This record gives sequence, structure tokens and C-alpha cells, in this order.
Amino acid sequence: MDNLYLDCNSIIYDSVREITDIHNSRAFEKRLIELVNKKIVYYINLIKPRRRVFIAFDGVAPVAKLDQQRNRRYKSWFEKHICETVDGSQKSSTFQWNTVSITPGTEFMDKLRRGVHQFFRNKKKFGLEELIVSPSDEAGEGEHKIYEYIRDNAVYHESSSTAIYGLDADLIMLTLNHLHISNRLYLFRETPHFIKSIDRTLDPNTNYLMDIPELAIKLVEDFRSDLKNNNGACSPQEQKRVIFDYILLCFFLGNDFMPHFPALNIRTDGIARLIGTYKDVLMSKKEYLTDGKNIIWKNLRKFIGALSENEHSYITTEYGKRRKLRPRYNKDKEEDRVFNALMDVPIKDRGCEEYINPFEGGWRERYYKELFGIDIDDTRCKEICKNYLEGLEWTMNYYTTGCKDWRWTYKYEYPPLLVDLAKYIPYFDVELLEKRDKNPVKDWVQLSYVVPRPYLGLLPKGLDKRLLEAHDDWYATDCAIKWSFCRYFWESHVILPDIDIDKLEML
Repeated sequence: MDNLYLDCNSIIYDSVREITDIHNSRAFEKRLIELVNKKIVYYINLIKPRRRVFIAFDGVAPVAKLDQQRNRRYKSWFEKHICETVDGSQKSSTFQWNTVSITPGTEFMDKLRRGVHQFFRNKKKFGLEELIVSPSDEAGEGEHKIYEYIRDNAVYHESSSTAIYGLDADLIMLTLNHLHISNRLYLFRETPHFIKSIDRTLDPNTNYLMDIPELAIKLVEDFRSDLKNNNGACSPQEQKRVIFDYILLCFFLGNDFMPHFPALNIRTDGIARLIGTYKDVLMSKKEYLTDGKNIIWKNLRKFIGALSENEHSYITTEYGKRRKLRPRYNKDKEEDRVFNALMDVPIKDRGCEEYINPFEGGWRERYYKELFGIDIDDTRCKEICKNYLEGLEWTMNYYTTGCKDWRWTYKYEYPPLLVDLAKYIPYFDVELLEKRDKNPVKDWVQLSYVVPRPYLGLLPKGLDKRLLEAHDDWYATDCAIKWSFCRYFWESHVILPDIDIDKLEML
């Protein structure tokens, strides 16, 4: 293998879980940094890259991702708070290091930056031509820094082999999306549960590389199966177009920036519905959703129009499946009882879904009333659909050429209905978002944006006090939470107070 590129934030979390014998913050963080360096060296020695190593940590993210991070950190605090409140015996008096410290802008991440730079300052020590460290004070999510580096050095990567380490789900999509630069990209994951989910006959304790070029071949074969005019070989260009389209299709199942459609659930038949419609409407005519960089809106309009014809049927089918769901935890350990009960809330309390009730007339209006808090009309519907279509374009750009607008965000917790979205998709090729020169936010701005009130002490000294004096309402701890069409509580949507980034930056 020529290169090893590591998306390292998951390594920090893995290392945290391994430290059980230290009970003060300074010693814990010292050990944690040592362990992170040790694990990175382990992966270098395991893969044995001959030429280059790229060590990437998450820097500040686009605002579209900050909303997801803010939601996730609030829920993490809320889960802990509920468990300790409901069952006081679970409240531990022992030292617990706060993993929210693994956020750009904290004192710990600055210590980690210095510790990793110092440890990996000598590339010759590892027999490498190049060793790059991109710490948290350099903007961008770790995995996107890696693929930006691949794009910026396309000629080099065309003829070299690269293993990419990381646990983020979108690494598979990102790697598929860059096979046009190099067809020798592989994913390395040291995750027994992930291995077992792929093939139960595999030994979960053995190290595996995921062959992404082979995955692409299998995907194209699957897409071409069942087509009536499936004659002749698929050209390399057609194969690329199918892969690009597959990535776009998966956006409709939800990601870090966009919610999934209730009619398209990844846990049930969502991907099959998307691919089936795609085959019938576009692939049978050799038409595509994207050219690899831009969305072909007229074809997306056809596709969503066809998909929306079955939306009501899909949703009623999902309702039937959700009504049959039952909590899986019948023999909980006492210490897990409260946590597991909280995780199962979305299938125990389905009052909002039952209010929407697609089995009775007027359910479209109830959908928007319940999930958006509005009486839907043409003006509001257009606003929501336009924002969603912007999101498709933004995400496509983010996966292919980089961040088009660091400040753009999807403003809602749920998507519009497909039947409404189809009405507002452009007929012609057009860019919905202008490329803006706005820079990423500062790390202290991201930190102020994403941390819940109980963790404001992680901010630079004095900033927490200034924030609460100026904008106390931004840090509510009694927020409403929506979980319609979710399976687990961690998928739910917290209705957090809006934070004005421009005002935040002026502090």
C-alpha cells in the first residue's frame, strides 16, 4: 500500500473508552494523547504504507453540520440527565471525562494538536516520503480534508494505492465518489460489529480492507439487473454515472445535513424503492440524475414525480410496520433499564404520527402542521421545497468539489412531502446556490454554537459569562423533542432556539 490516510476522531473516542484507571482530568488527557499517538502508530505499522501518511482530525465544520452536532450534544447531555434523575443510583461520583471536549476550540484539542505534531514531526522515523498532520485548528471535517487532499493531488493518486481509515458512514460514499480519480482506494475498519453485519461467516477479529472498486462493480451490476435492454457492456463512463447517481439517491435516506423522507426508510425498503424507481424511470432510457458534479434537474423532476406517485402507499406501509415494532429490551440489566426505555420512546409514544394518520383525508395538512408547526400554503411549501433542493445541490458539491457555502443550512427537522417537492424542481439546468467566499466560522464560534448550557465551561475563559449575559435564551435546557418516524431516541430532533451566527461572531 502506498498511502494511509486516517480520519482520527474515532480513534480519540476509542481511546477514551480504554482508560478506566485515571480519576483526574490532567492525567487523563495526558494518557489519552499518548494512547491516540500509539494507536496511529499501530495502524501505520499494520498497513505499512510505503510513501505517504495523512493524519486528519475534525476542524470546524460547515454550519449545516453544526446543527446536527448541536442536536447530538444536547441529546447526549439529556440522556445522561434523565438517567441520573429517574434512577439516582446511576449517578456516579467517580471521575468521568467529558467527551464534548473532543470539539474544535477546547483546551484539550489544542493539547492534542501539540502532542500529535510533536510525536509525528519526523517522517523518516516511519520511512515515509511525506507525513502530514491536519489538526483541529485547520478547518474541515477529517474525512473531507482527506478527499480534498486526494483531489488536489489527483495525478499522484491516479497511480498509487491508498487505504483510508475511519468509522464515519459517509466514508463509503466519499470513496465511491472519488474512484474517477483513483481506482485503488480501499477502506480499513477495525470494527467487529461492522464486519459481522456484512458477512457472518467472516472472522470479526481479523483485519479487513473494503475493496471500494469491487463494490462499485457490484453496484453497477445490481443496477443493470432486471433491465429489459441490458445488452452489451456498460462503458466506463456509464459506470461512473451510475455510481454518481447511487450516491445522490442515498441522500434521500438522510445524512448529517438532510433528514430522511418518512416514505423512504433505510431500515426497511427505502433503498429498494429508490433503486427500483430509478431503473424504471431513468436507467432504462440511459438517463442520469447527475453528471458527477451537477444535478440534472429535469431528470430529477421525472424521478421524484414517479416516486411521489407511490408516496402515500409507501407511508401507509411504513405505518403498518411501525405499529408492529416492540421494544427489544425485555431482560435489561438494572443499570441499563432507564437508558433503554428512553431509546425506545419513538416506538412507544407515536401520538404525533397517529395524529398525522395517512389513512384519513387531510393528512398532508396535518403532516406540515405537526412537523413544521405551520398551516401549509403555496408560499410556505415553496420555501421548504426550495431549501430542500438547495440542500441536495449543497451536499452534492460537498461530496465532489468541496464546501460551496460554509453558512448554508437546512432550516427544518423534516423534509417536505415528495408530492410537493416534485412541483418545485427546476425544468432546466440551474445553480440554486451561489458559491460564496465566506470563510468557515472560528473554532470558538463552533464551540459556542454546539455545546449545551451545562458544558459552557469548556469555552475560552470568560466567554461563557458573556454569552449568557447577552443571549441566555440560546441555551435553554427544556427544549421540545420530536421523534416522529424515528426508531431510536438518538435519531430524534431537538427543537433548539435559533442561534444567529452573525451575532455570535460579534461577541
